[in-house]
Amino acid sequence: MLPPAVRSAILMIAVAAAGLTTGEVRPFDGAGGFALLLLGLAAIAGIPWRYRYPWPFALGAIVVGLVSAVATYLPLVGVFVIATRRRTTETVLVLVLSVAAAVGNIVVGVPDVEEMLFLLGGAVAFLTTSAVGGLLAGNRRAMVEDLRERLARAEADRAVRDEQARAAERRRIAGEMHDRLGHRLSLLSVHAGALALRTDLSARTVRESAEVLRDTTHRAMEDLRTIVQVLNEPPCPEEDDPPGAEDLTAVEELVAEARAAGADVSLRSTALLMVSPPGRPLAGVAYRVVREGLTNAARHSPGAAVEVVLDGRPGRDLTVTVHSGCTGDRPAPEGAGTGLVGLRERVETLTGGTLAHGPLPDGYRLRAVLPWTKERHA
Repeated sequence: MLPPAVRSAILMIAVAAAGLTTGEVRPFDGAGGFALLLLGLAAIAGIPWRYRYPWPFALGAIVVGLVSAVATYLPLVGVFVIATRRRTTETVLVLVLSVAAAVGNIVVGVPDVEEMLFLLGGAVAFLTTSAVGGLLAGNRRAMVEDLRERLARAEADRAVRDEQARAAERRRIAGEMHDRLGHRLSLLSVHAGALALRTDLSARTVRESAEVLRDTTHRAMEDLRTIVQVLNEPPCPEEDDPPGAEDLTAVEELVAEARAAGADVSLRSTALLMVSPPGRPLAGVAYRVVREGLTNAARHSPGAAVEVVLDGRPGRDLTVTVHSGCTGDRPAPEGAGTGLVGLRERVETLTGGTLAHGPLPDGYRLRAVLPWTKERHA
C-alpha cells in the first residue's frame, strides 16, 4: 500500500487534471477566471487534510466546485471522505448537496438538453459511486482497526499468560527444591549434628553413620538430577511421586529413613490401609504430607518425638496427621513456608481435600483430610 502522502499527491494531480478538461465548457477567461483557477487549486491542495477536517473539506469542495472549473471533481473526494465515517445521515446530506451543486453547474453551463441530461446522469452516477466506495472503505478500515485491537489484546493476554506461566514454573521449581532436597538435607543435618555432639561413639557406629550420610547424600544428588530434568520437561503431578507411593509403601520407607538418621518417629496406621491402600492420587498426596511433616520436624524440632498417623477407609476421609513434639531448648526458626504453600495447592487441587497446620501446647501438628470416595478406591 502506498504511503498517505503519495496517495494524496496522486489524488491531487488526478482531480486537477480532470478539472482542466472542463475548460471547454467553463473557460478560464480574464483576471476573474485566473483567480477562480487559483482558488480551485488551493482547494485541491487541501486534499492531504481531508481526513483530519472532513466536514470543512467536503463543504469547501462543494462550494469551490460551484465557482471554479478546476475543482469540478473535488466534491467526489468530499463525498468519499464523509462516507468513510459510516454515518448514514451525514453521507446522504453531503451526497444531496453535491448532486445539487452538480445540477446547478450543468444546467447553467450546458444549454443543449441531451448533453445536459447525459452530464447529469454521469454526475449522479459518479457521486453515488464515490459514496458507495467510501462506505466500503470505511467498513474495511473499521475491520482493520478491530483486527489490530484484537491483535493488541491477544498480545497483551499472551504476555500475561507467559508471565503467569513463568511464575507458576518458578513456584513449581521452588516446591521441588523444598520437597526433595529439603527433606534430604534435613536428614543430613540431623545425623551430622548427632555425630558432632556424641564423642563416645564406637568406630563401628561412626562408620555406620558415615554410610547413612553417604547414602543420604547420594539420594540428594539423585533428587537434584530429577529437579534438573524438571527444568527441561515438566512432569505430571503424579509422575514425580516415588515408587511405592500408590500403596503407602513409600510412607513406611520415609519413616524408616528418618529412624535411620536418628529421629524418633513412630507410624500408626489402620490395618485396612495396609491391605487395601487408596491408590493415586491420595497415596501420593499422603506421602508428600508425611514428608513435609518429617522435614519440618527435623528442621524446627530436632530430637523431638514425631508421630505419623494414617486413618481412613473408602466412603470416608483419608486423614494424615504428623504430630511433632517440641524440644524446648531453642525457638523454632522461621521458614519461608514454600513447602506448606505448595502442599496446600496439591492437596486442594488433586484431591479436593483440606490442609491444616499450627502449634499445639505439646508441639506442632500437620493434618490433611483427603476425601476417599468408593469410586476413587475402585
